[in-house]
Amino acid sequence: MVNSIAASGMSMPPPPRMQSAASLTEDQTQLINDTLSQFDAENITETDAKSIVSIFQETGIQPGKSLADAMDAAGFDAKALGDLARPQGPPPSGPQSQSGGINLSDDALKELYTLLDEYYSENASASDKSGLENSIQELLGSASSIFSAKA
Repeated sequence: MVNSIAASGMSMPPPPRMQSAASLTEDQTQLINDTLSQFDAENITETDAKSIVSIFQETGIQPGKSLADAMDAAGFDAKALGDLARPQGPPPSGPQSQSGGINLSDDALKELYTLLDEYYSENASASDKSGLENSIQELLGSASSIFSAKA
């Protein structure tokens, strides 16, 4: 069966890519600008922040450097908005906290997004990716097997 697929010239599609700085489409950028134009950057409420985050999530716009840059250009602080939209209080208990997950600070999470953006960049070479994998593993801790990528 595998030989017949290979012989027919069919190939597997590439794996899905994460959003990187260069991958926001014009439509996504326009949606970001249109959405943010409805709010006052100096007077964002928790409800406003949750609404903005929800719109971005529903339309497939991923958090990361590209979104932060677009929001900054519109006069909004992506980190502050994300913090405001995040539920307050202790994290919920349940399977997530009992499964041996990793807790990252906001700075570490921001660094992780940056490293992943670089890793999935069209300009990243195999040696760049190898170094980025090491940086990601160091950030997540040697006991973590959460990240595994093959170039």
